[in-house]
Amino acid sequence: MSKIILQESRLTKLIPEKLAKRYNVFPIEIKDNNLHIEIENEDIYAISDLKLATGMDIVLEKRDKDTITKKINKYYKGENKLDEGYAKNLFKEILSKAISKNASDIHIEPFEEYLIIRFRIDGELNEIARFLMDIYPYLSSVIKLDTAMDITEKRVPQDGRVNLSINNSLIDIRASCIPTVYGEKIVLRILNRNTFLKKKEDLGFCIEAINKIQNIINKKSGILLVTGSTGSGKTTTVYSILNDLRNTNKNIMTIEDPVEYKMEGISQIQVNHKSGLSFDIGLRSILRQDPDIIMIGEIRDVETAQIAIRAAITGHLVISTIHTNDAISSIARLIDMQVPPYLINASLIGIISQKLVKKMCPKCNRNKIIKDTMEIDINTKLGEGCEMCKDKGYIGRTAIYEILEINDQIRKCIQEMRDSKDIKEIAIKNGMITFEESSKKLIKN
Repeated sequence: MSKIILQESRLTKLIPEKLAKRYNVFPIEIKDNNLHIEIENEDIYAISDLKLATGMDIVLEKRDKDTITKKINKYYKGENKLDEGYAKNLFKEILSKAISKNASDIHIEPFEEYLIIRFRIDGELNEIARFLMDIYPYLSSVIKLDTAMDITEKRVPQDGRVNLSINNSLIDIRASCIPTVYGEKIVLRILNRNTFLKKKEDLGFCIEAINKIQNIINKKSGILLVTGSTGSGKTTTVYSILNDLRNTNKNIMTIEDPVEYKMEGISQIQVNHKSGLSFDIGLRSILRQDPDIIMIGEIRDVETAQIAIRAAITGHLVISTIHTNDAISSIARLIDMQVPPYLINASLIGIISQKLVKKMCPKCNRNKIIKDTMEIDINTKLGEGCEMCKDKGYIGRTAIYEILEINDQIRKCIQEMRDSKDIKEIAIKNGMITFEESSKKLIKN
């Protein structure tokens, strides 16, 4: 066993003075990358804070309070402060840990006494650490500076972003902060550029589904909608489709907020509300650039919907996303956005709707029956658990989906303003892939 004994003055550089005094702890030695500290009573918050501060596993050794206090007063000279330097190291450590755990989001949440750090992993939020609020002003300032937000503004929501290289991966971080009663809550969305671009089969689409998607995008004009809730993988699916299309001799242009992934061979436009470049204004300008294929990051308002639909009926292939729960309700959503049924008829060529579910561990029980697929969400477990998946019952997430190719019968239903139930029944008879079918294929596989 390797054992490193450093002078007390060198060991104290590992732990900020404020942390040492807060928890009344003192570092005594390092063994096998474990930092041994003296503490009066076991404290899980002390372990969490010190682990993040030092990057080492913490081993507690009990000592009386007065002895520890005397050592702190003797060896700490006030030079090792809980400040922006410490906050920068803490931010790097949080990001590094999030990447290693394949987290999609980091939540930094201030409360009355504690600052809580949570990661969203496989759709679930997990508390990773909590700190006393002393570090919060420094940490929030560091994050806002790094992501190009205004550190002097604390009263209104802000958005920012930054590209970083972490653990040999190029990471795109989208930041959002919003005022709460205890301070600004910060959420960081993580996009790993090394793993973002995927083939449709890697996303969970079966051969039949891929063929249906291919049939839709082979059409020279019309609009394909990709629908689902926030975090359901819509953007990943859209980029997978764009990656297939960019190998053609087409002029492909996008307008996005933000541009999620920079792709060679595609002209991508970033929405900029401050300068007046919105989705609808950008889309009008794109139509003057002789595009063959247009990708709109999201249809959010009536104007964008109407321009997108009109672009689709004038010889352009349009791909966009919209927030709905399933494929059929996307039609109703367009009608709600004041798009006339005859324009939907003339333009809509297909709808992909998707959700993310936990992927069953191959060694776990495969006989789980899904009684009502529409209730499946990101928290659904499709297995029991084993040593391979560490008793979670799943390994990562995959997509379940609905795919609807629009044909004459569906168009007739839309024109007649039939209700969603009738349209769905006819769509299923005409070969629409439903959530139930895709989830059954997932279980069989």
